Amino acid sequence: MNKKSYWLSISVFVLMLIWTIYYYAMRYTGGFADLKDTVICGVVGLICVIFIVKRTINFLKRKKP
Repeated sequence: MNKKSYWLSISVFVLMLIWTIYYYAMRYTGGFADLKDTVICGVVGLICVIFIVKRTINFLKRKKP
């Protein structure tokens, strides 16, 4: 995988993470957040963070000779 595709995939997951945080914050401050929102946003956020960390580690490993 080339350098550009690594950063593109990381960027997509960063945007998903930002959108998830924004969505949950809007639901929470509006008083509409329930257990389902908490679980779904938590799982999506966790998956995004894990993927970002995994892709960054893989990129750094491949960068070293």
